[in-house]
Amino acid sequence: MFASIVIIPGLLSAYIAWTQSPHQAFLKVYIPTLLLLPSYYDWPIPGIPDPSFQFAAIIPIFIVWLIRGSPGWQFSLLDILIFIYAFSVGYSEYINAGYKPTQNFLANNVLVSILLPYILAKSLIEPAGLREESAKKIVIVLLIVATLSLYQSLTLSPYTLWQRVLGRFFSGQAWNLTTQYRWGLPRAMGPYDHAILAGIIMVVGYRIQRWLEWNQVWPPRLRYLTWLPLPPARIFSIGLFVGALMTLVRGPLSGAVVAAAIPMIGRSNKRWLIFFVILTGVIIIGIPTVKWFIDYASIDPEQAEDVNQQNAAYRWQLIINYIDIVKEKMVWGWGRFGWPQSKLQGSIDNHFLLLSLRHGMMGFVPFVAIFWIMMIRLFFYSMLQPLTQPPTNPFGFTLLSLLFVIFWSIATVWLGGQTADLLFLIVGWSEGYLLWDRKHFLTNRVTPIKSSQHFKFKRSL
Repeated sequence: MFASIVIIPGLLSAYIAWTQSPHQAFLKVYIPTLLLLPSYYDWPIPGIPDPSFQFAAIIPIFIVWLIRGSPGWQFSLLDILIFIYAFSVGYSEYINAGYKPTQNFLANNVLVSILLPYILAKSLIEPAGLREESAKKIVIVLLIVATLSLYQSLTLSPYTLWQRVLGRFFSGQAWNLTTQYRWGLPRAMGPYDHAILAGIIMVVGYRIQRWLEWNQVWPPRLRYLTWLPLPPARIFSIGLFVGALMTLVRGPLSGAVVAAAIPMIGRSNKRWLIFFVILTGVIIIGIPTVKWFIDYASIDPEQAEDVNQQNAAYRWQLIINYIDIVKEKMVWGWGRFGWPQSKLQGSIDNHFLLLSLRHGMMGFVPFVAIFWIMMIRLFFYSMLQPLTQPPTNPFGFTLLSLLFVIFWSIATVWLGGQTADLLFLIVGWSEGYLLWDRKHFLTNRVTPIKSSQHFKFKRSL
């Protein structure tokens, strides 16, 4: 009965959505709930899907949004691909496991993690001009997460602060999620299922904060904290950077290093030159690097010289060992738990392979297509934005960097917990950005560098 506290965010979001607007409920309740409260807790209710915090928070917003006439919604071709992907993973699970075991998956992993974050983010952020407010909310909530995660890092506790506080309400749920260590140090995982997922989310927050800092969205000083030695924007960037480092994750952090080049292109007045220089470097350096990596990873894990080579070899063997299993049920897959597992490789540390096993090509193809179509569209739209004076960072480059970080990271881990919800929130946000920024191209824009004057003489009176 204590697990019924999951409905508290739902009551708050219903009240704010009805008395104010679905937009405000999305900002004030859903985003904090998504990023601050664990998704691994739910309220078991016989006969119906078990609601989680995120389920309770987003459903009332969606209902009120429908009642109010779906403000901000505009159909686009990407919607078809999103619905194909959602249907494919849901149908795949249904035909492999039946309805009863699938109802929670359909509610929490299809409706709440894919469809609703995409639909609401697309409709409620950009069309309502809430880009900066949404970005600020994400940054502030993740700063709170980073601060609370210090408990795990400093005390070396086997459990997070969230487990200590909320675990008593949910009986035996999630106590199997314990602290992992790397280089003798605890890996902070915050309110998420794993430190890797925490690393992905923290890197996303850091990239959003860098956009806010570059575009001078934060005030130069906080009203009651004027004594701080650094401006708030710099403190927030440092805080999220430290929050990402505390997770000690290699995939998301290495992806963050590469993704940092994407917004830098947007800040330059020689975008295409820099892009082609980077592309040339990737081709020249990348081909020998790929060959070296194949030689480095294609060995028996037991013959690895160190832990890094052992991890690389493990992931290489995953593809070799499971590719034939994928081919056996290539169209719809085996379901979440149905494929024959190797005794030596029970952990599938590659979400694309895992998706192919679970839901076959009907899940894999639209999922990858969503990534690449959105990234290509964001790239060309952002590259064609006019240069401005003073220089700003077009938001499309930041959205592109977020998708790149997630794509890079899940190639070595998996998309689970709140990272799935966050991914489709970002995809919906990106689609809304592409649709509405083009319509209101001159709104909130700085004057382009190119002058209408034929001669750049100074006018004097």
